[in-house]
Amino acid sequence: MSKSTRRAPLVLLAALTACVARQPLPAQDSASAPPAQAEAPAASPRPEPVSPTLRLPTQVRPTGYTVELTLDPSAPTFQGVVDIDLDVKEATDVLWLHGRYLTVKEATLTVDGKPVALAPVKGSGDFLGFVPGSSLRPGTAHLRIVYEGRVSEREVVGAFRTQEDGAWYAFTQFEPLGARRVFPCFDEPSFKVPWQLTFHVPAGNVAVTNTPLVSESPRPEGGTTYRFARTQPLPSYLIAFGVGPFDFLEAKPSGEKAVRTRIITPRGRAAEGAHAASMTPEILGHLERYFGMPYPYEKLDVLAVPLLGGAMEHPGLVTFNPGILLSKPTEDSLGRQRGFYSVQMHELSHQWFGNLVTLAWWDDLWLNESFATWATSRLVEDTRPAWDASVERVHKRSRALNTDSLVTARRIRQPIETENDVHNAFDGITYGKGASVLAMAESWLGRDVFQRGVRRYVRAHAQGNATVKDFLDALSAEAGKDVSGVLGSFLDQGGAPLVTTRLDCSGKVPVVKLSQQRFLPVGSAGEARQLWKVPLCVRYGTGRKSARACTVMEGETAELPLTGARSCPAWLLPNAEGAGYVRASLDGRMLGKLLSTDSHQLTRAERVALLGDVQALVSAGALPAADVLGLLPGLAAEKDRQVFQASLELVSLLEPKLLSEARLDDRARFLRDTYGARARTLGFTPRAHEDEDTRLLRPVLLSIAGIQGGEPKLVAEARQLTVKWLGDRSALAPELVGPTLGIAAAHGDASLHARLLTALRSEKTRKTREQLLGALGGFTSPELVRENLKLLLEPSGDLRELGWLLFSAAGDVRTRDEAYAFVKEHYDTLAARLPEEYVEELAWVASTYCDPVHRQDAAAFFTERNARASGGTRTLAQVLEGVDLCISFKAAQGPGIESFLSSPRKVRAPAGR
Repeated sequence: MSKSTRRAPLVLLAALTACVARQPLPAQDSASAPPAQAEAPAASPRPEPVSPTLRLPTQVRPTGYTVELTLDPSAPTFQGVVDIDLDVKEATDVLWLHGRYLTVKEATLTVDGKPVALAPVKGSGDFLGFVPGSSLRPGTAHLRIVYEGRVSEREVVGAFRTQEDGAWYAFTQFEPLGARRVFPCFDEPSFKVPWQLTFHVPAGNVAVTNTPLVSESPRPEGGTTYRFARTQPLPSYLIAFGVGPFDFLEAKPSGEKAVRTRIITPRGRAAEGAHAASMTPEILGHLERYFGMPYPYEKLDVLAVPLLGGAMEHPGLVTFNPGILLSKPTEDSLGRQRGFYSVQMHELSHQWFGNLVTLAWWDDLWLNESFATWATSRLVEDTRPAWDASVERVHKRSRALNTDSLVTARRIRQPIETENDVHNAFDGITYGKGASVLAMAESWLGRDVFQRGVRRYVRAHAQGNATVKDFLDALSAEAGKDVSGVLGSFLDQGGAPLVTTRLDCSGKVPVVKLSQQRFLPVGSAGEARQLWKVPLCVRYGTGRKSARACTVMEGETAELPLTGARSCPAWLLPNAEGAGYVRASLDGRMLGKLLSTDSHQLTRAERVALLGDVQALVSAGALPAADVLGLLPGLAAEKDRQVFQASLELVSLLEPKLLSEARLDDRARFLRDTYGARARTLGFTPRAHEDEDTRLLRPVLLSIAGIQGGEPKLVAEARQLTVKWLGDRSALAPELVGPTLGIAAAHGDASLHARLLTALRSEKTRKTREQLLGALGGFTSPELVRENLKLLLEPSGDLRELGWLLFSAAGDVRTRDEAYAFVKEHYDTLAARLPEEYVEELAWVASTYCDPVHRQDAAAFFTERNARASGGTRTLAQVLEGVDLCISFKAAQGPGIESFLSSPRKVRAPAGR
């Protein structure tokens, strides 16, 4: 998650902005601690307090919060009162908290039943200090702050609001640093204490939060007061609430404790939560069995939050983007249903791994997100075997490896030295690479050992905080060996190994000779001499029989005897089941055998892994791109959906930014010639009784043949269906709305654009608005793109919704110039109106370029601007590295790709260099 560092003006005593911090020490019970004492004033004046710079000091810790908020979703501000019980561990001259965009009206400190005068002090960044008249001695104290805050119409972090069908709603999103926008508090994960929340809301509104409702009472001035039960110990980032005219759909009670389970929706949409209500108790039951422990909280509400980017795991109040959570039965799709199941598995796995046991500091965010991503695949594999989660996991692993090939890629466990590092931590490395490394660890240790290690870790640290050492210690205890060396080599350094294998049958026993170095693409500035401790299994065989041999490779080279082989194997696969987090390289002869169309030795997961490695070897310059592209016509007929979709990664070798303008038409021709016939056969109309893989494959094929290939029959039919859909929303199968409108728009004219824009301006339903925006973002005429971008400047436009139009234009070589020029001309306006966490992403408008001139221009324009945006420096570095690598790859492989497109070659396995 990324956020800007822009700050609101602050005036001491009148407009103090407050922010929260984080602390890695375990929360402590201060019930028996003596009251804090105020020392007698010193004779000489005390020096000015020194502000913290990243983390809060440890002299004072909260032991509990009591919060009252008076909040009207239709108003831009709210009023708050927070009471914080404090444990003063060491004498201190100042109390530091976090706060942002909060106006402090009154602050009082009570020590031993007596008030202590406080002077507010503004620290650096988000730090808010209160200086007592004299130093505080160790003991207990109580801080009460009366303040006002904002409910933003710009952000999707902190407290934000939106209108749905004419009604106002307020929601929250606090991870990682958003709680400080709503409460003056200690906003660090290790400050894990109970919270009690009370809400005063206008008539017609309901408040919901993490815990069950204790009381509901009318207010003398109108409206209702909702008082909720005290939470179990929680860090600030896991507190959540919503206020609005909600509807509630009761689900079956969930889990061993039969906790109350509800789907909470905007008014009038409860029926759309039926599928989520049916699946959530089942998912929770699967997770309880895996962890060997019941769901730890008192209720399970699932709240639809418009504009939220995904979902969030707050205990007792899981939040979801409505597009993932809700759907009318007549508009539902298989893809949405599978998506909800997987995302809910992810969020509910956090109830144990993240909520019950919480990271001590943000450098161990991977303990939350890597685990939940891994657990999703692992549990879906068990509960929905037909979905091929184990194969899809290998495909996602390949994508993580692509990200990890950048020198600017983070480590999984990246040291957190600034707030920017916190924002940067929510990326594909934490989620994708981390999950892949855990999958490798499970394969190496065995499923039972790994599961016992997980259970040991959760039991040992329940209700507290933990670190990577705690997790690795638990795995080591169950494995009977130290796992920290192997896993640490992947957690604490960036990049991934390229393992090269060569089969040597010159001796009595065949030997696999291994070597490793860092995988780097052509043109990378990275250092190849880098080592990991790599758990690796090779698979080999002759005929239909196969066997495995495993090792942990620790040095630059190693030898693995194939003691089970009676003769020289006919084939060898370096990474059995794609379990290792490595790129694998074989000699050209062996690679040709494995890629040959009549080869049946590999499992589906291994075929997916091999295709990913082939694409990577092309990017590294080890294989000719033209030879690999020659595989695509044969793979286009692949019946297995997972293998087919993995093969589409090879189409990235034909990215338009790699091609001359003269070859763009040839690219489109190649794609429609390769995929058009299969797409036409499937068509736009699902058939009765067709299997789920066909239903999932149809949108993929229509998009590649229609949007990218411009297949004439598909374009004409998509145009007719789009016009029909504008008058009748049931004219298209739900899963085909996006692809159909996308095809029509990609080859559409001003007339169609005008019809879609008119529909957008009158449409009130957010889901349909998002579909219309998706279509408008697909137009490729520069003139029509400029019309789209004007919407971002309209005062009434909500850039939380409209931002898609900018980034979709930037991603197409035909329209990137318009997007890039628009950002340069209107940067200040966009930066002031976009959600703060999106400002740094404006630099991505330069990512589609592949030439030194634009690279230099982007660096000159964005360097200073991105330095002011949270997470912006790393984002720009990744954009510029991507452009540099594209320039190098285009120089190395571009001529061969252009030659291939001008005269397509026959299908054949690529030869190694």
